Order: sequence, then C-alpha cells, then structure tokens
Amino acid sequence: MATPSEIELLLVRGSRTEWDESGRLGGDCDLPACKAWGEELTAALRDHDLSTITAILTSPDEASTQTAHHIGKLTDRKVRTIDDLREIDLGLWEGQRIEQLIERFPSAFKPWKEDPTAVVAPEGESFADAETRLLNALAKGLDKLNGKGRNVAVVLRPMAYHVLRNRLQDRELVDGWKPTDVGPALVALRVRRDEIVPAKAV
Repeated sequence: MATPSEIELLLVRGSRTEWDESGRLGGDCDLPACKAWGEELTAALRDHDLSTITAILTSPDEASTQTAHHIGKLTDRKVRTIDDLREIDLGLWEGQRIEQLIERFPSAFKPWKEDPTAVVAPEGESFADAETRLLNALAKGLDKLNGKGRNVAVVLRPMAYHVLRNRLQDRELVDGWKPTDVGPALVALRVRRDEIVPAKAV
C-alpha cells in the first residue's frame, strides 16, 4: 500500500536522562532514562488520545526506546527503530555542562546557545545536516509502513524533536530554541507526505 498523502504525526520528546537532569548536553550519546521517567511520561501523555496511533517510530537511543515502548504498550503497536532519527551529534561538547562550555568555548558556545544554526560544535554535526538527515529518515520510515502510517508517533531526543517540530511547522530553527528544554513533551501535527522533505530539496 502507498503512503497516505496526509499524515497525523505525534512528535514526542522522549524521557529525560541523568545527563539532562544534571545540565549536561547529551548529543547522540546512548543513555537510559532517569528514574522518574515513567511518572513524567504518564503525566505528559494524560491529555492526548493515543487510540488512533497506527505506528511508532523511534530514535535508537535507550531513553527514546524506553519512551517508545511505553507508548507501544498503551496502544498495542509495534515500535520501529530508525537509526537516522538519532539525536544531533555535538562532538566535543557532549557530556559537558553548560557553564563549562561557556567557560571553555565562549566564542562558539554563546552564539550557539542563542542560534544553533550559527555555529557547529567541534567535531559535531551542523543543524542543517541534521535537518536533512532527520527529514529523510522520517520520510523513509513512513514509506516503509506500507500504508499503515496515517497516525504515527515519532519519539526523539530534544534537539531532533526541536528540528522536526519547527521544520514541519514551517518555522525557523531559532524559533523557540532552548538547549535546556528536555523531558517529555508532545505536539500533534497534520502534514502532507510531500512536505516531509529537506528544505534544500523543496
């Protein structure tokens, strides 16, 4: 079956990790959810109708996978892991606290904190490249659902969630950017399949 022309997406920012709790930037490090993740996720999901979800896609990291499987149990849907939905690679900044980064990389980190498109983390991934990767991954993941992708939950780490949310809402990446925004959050979007393409390919 072909991919539906119009898709209901539930973008889910996955559960917090211990690094998130301590103010460290996680990047694409593979970390489990923090101890309170179940309670936080249950509270975040409380006002959302999950009964219409037909499929669940997730980033490969452990915290996102835990979040996705929790939703899978609530909806009786299988979880599909998409490697390229992983978090943005922050290179040498990964694992560092924000105050440490301000001190060690003042000329680079301060502008990035205001606008993530302005600077690329040392040995990291640009937000432009990440946007292309994430949109391609989402498009391919939806196409592989064989027509079952009308109402899809997509579980992501915080920066990947921000990138896809803003792109699919036709907003600039700097809009609403806060590198400290972590923990469960959800946004429901109705999009056309042909809108899920990298900006440079439009």
